[in-house]
Amino acid sequence: MARRRNWREALQLPPERHLNTFDQYGNLFGAAIPITLDRAIRSRQVEDGDLVVLGGFAHAGDFAGATAVRWHGGRG
Repeated sequence: MARRRNWREALQLPPERHLNTFDQYGNLFGAAIPITLDRAIRSRQVEDGDLVVLGGFAHAGDFAGATAVRWHGGRG
């Protein structure tokens, strides 16, 4: 049986660049993106001018959506 790669491996994204809130909050379903983004902003992992990629998955990956935004949070 072939080993399946997860999305982070497929994109060659190192673990420190992927904020994961599952261990702290569990499966947040539709609230995962705004809660995780808020955590990243508050911890200064996202700053003005950063490119932020947001992605969501459902039904074991049957449904997926993603976007990339240039973050401008207005912090001085």
